[in-house]
Amino acid sequence: MAKWTAFPYDNAHYTLDAATLKKHWARLHAGDAEPWPKDDKVLAAWALFHAGDFHKAVEAGLKAGGAGITVANKAQCIYANYLEKNEKTQLALFLEAAERAEAHQAAEPKNANANYWQG
Repeated sequence: MAKWTAFPYDNAHYTLDAATLKKHWARLHAGDAEPWPKDDKVLAAWALFHAGDFHKAVEAGLKAGGAGITVANKAQCIYANYLEKNEKTQLALFLEAAERAEAHQAAEPKNANANYWQG
């Protein structure tokens, strides 16, 4: 896969520790109602996501598995939609996330966020 474009803004304000992330979680996830992660590895992936480090968030989410798939898919789609300039690469990223989301839905049919792939 091609090198991912770095988040183009200063992310110091968005680099959150667990306590700060928990304090702002409801506001940050008002649109998707993502529950607070039970797994520290998934929480770490979300922290990377909120800091704009989408590539590392995808890697961390995939490595964590389970609820980590949700953050991996969301990070990959946000990256593809807003930062990836190459249309072919963008499409490949969306399709890869869609395939993971389909498998995640099958594994967790009651998880409303398992289908997050549309960016």
